[in-house]
Amino acid sequence: MPSRAFYTALARSILAGDAAENSIGDRMRKSLGRNWRWIRPLARRFLKRFGAATRPRQKDVVQFLREDEGLFRACVRYRDEIHIAVWVSEPNRMQPVSAASGWMIPPIESVGALAEWLEVSAGELEWFADLKRLTSRG
Repeated sequence: MPSRAFYTALARSILAGDAAENSIGDRMRKSLGRNWRWIRPLARRFLKRFGAATRPRQKDVVQFLREDEGLFRACVRYRDEIHIAVWVSEPNRMQPVSAASGWMIPPIESVGALAEWLEVSAGELEWFADLKRLTSRG
């Protein structure tokens, strides 16, 4: 059975770029260091489950990978051969929803791009986001 780190690395590679079958497959091949024949069907199942509209959370992708029957069978069959060869170090890009395609704003695909567009620093943006939940009640 693959480790938590394996699922996390694979989830990160899936989420690191465009939500298109070929792009997802290319990133998984890079992460795994091999062109496994089950990669493309896994990318298809990912897109069927999550779609290409809104980027899912990493923990949801990890859960999807843990529950995917095809990946489970591949891991059982090739348990001594499947491993992470390259950890994806690309930053996760935001994926705008399709409804935003007609808006007259530039593509905003990262926290840095959003901060720049709003003319605030990344630290100020994090403060506004209240990531530490300092202003929440409950």
